[in-house]
Amino acid sequence: MRQLSVICLCTSLIVLAWFPQCAVAAVSLELQLVAPSNLEVFFLTDLNVSGQAPSAIVFHVTVTSDQSYDRCFFTFSMSSWQTEIIQSKSADFNLQMGITQISNLDLTADGSLYQLEDYDVSSEAESIQDKLLQTGYFPSGTYMLSLELHRSYPDSILASDAVSVVLTNPFDIFLISPAGTPASPAPLSTTTPLFTWSSSANQFLLKVCEKTFAGMDPESVMENRPHYETDPAAPQIGQSFLYPASGVRPLEPGHTYYWQVASLVQTSSGPREYPSAIGAFTLVQQQDPESQQILLLLQRILSLNYPSVMSELSGFQPTGGIHLDGAGISVEELEGIARKFERGHYQTTSVRTE
Repeated sequence: MRQLSVICLCTSLIVLAWFPQCAVAAVSLELQLVAPSNLEVFFLTDLNVSGQAPSAIVFHVTVTSDQSYDRCFFTFSMSSWQTEIIQSKSADFNLQMGITQISNLDLTADGSLYQLEDYDVSSEAESIQDKLLQTGYFPSGTYMLSLELHRSYPDSILASDAVSVVLTNPFDIFLISPAGTPASPAPLSTTTPLFTWSSSANQFLLKVCEKTFAGMDPESVMENRPHYETDPAAPQIGQSFLYPASGVRPLEPGHTYYWQVASLVQTSSGPREYPSAIGAFTLVQQQDPESQQILLLLQRILSLNYPSVMSELSGFQPTGGIHLDGAGISVEELEGIARKFERGHYQTTSVRTE
């Protein structure tokens, strides 16, 4: 763009002068995590520090430039609490005018134009570095991933962006009920047991298998055809599961079953399963039909509160006696109450066990 200036002198001489006005070139860089709300584990190998190229896309990078630049390079860093942990830079490359889209795979793949080289692990992050070397993944915490686009000559930063991610590493799962182990299965008298566990993970897969031979080790039992198995496409969200009364292979009295829960964790290398220890239980006797009916009616009345109530009553079974406001009622009367709850005539305000 050019600007015309007119200068008038007292001698009536008019001088026309052209002064160039340089337009400022625009370069932008956007760094975006593929699944920022789901990423829970970040493996060191996915930065290709050890030469093992990752296979999953962790983040996308979009560079937009209105002109071409030569002798450009990227710098990448990962920091925690303003302490830089890892830094790396790429070799020089020519940035083309327009939109350039790459991912972390382009920054780590051998032979890539944008490959990061010469990783530097900061000595200020020795505790994190030690854990990285022991486990292969970053410790739990909040991290900042930063990417800068530089030009070698003249030395300048053309654009940069950063994103934060919270890593929780939710590997541990603690089985609560049924509380038995393969060495000492828990005795149960219900064919619809309530499975409960504790974990900081968000998604789970449950598997229940029968021990068909006395000498089978727990791992072999879990390879048998499952009596129940969560569909990986629809993982369990809560941390309890009531075995269905129908629609699945029934549990039979006198038989021993093993169960296991796996957390479905979102990692920088894609979803991975982390299994719990193996629990075990034996069905010692069949509930009488009336007790079974009472449990089913309670499930209809308590609705979403049923799993938590039954976890508090683990090991207890209905005696057949039903009381309302201190007076005994029949199973048929309890059925009528269940129907009123289902039709919205009654509503639950609070639930407690005594």
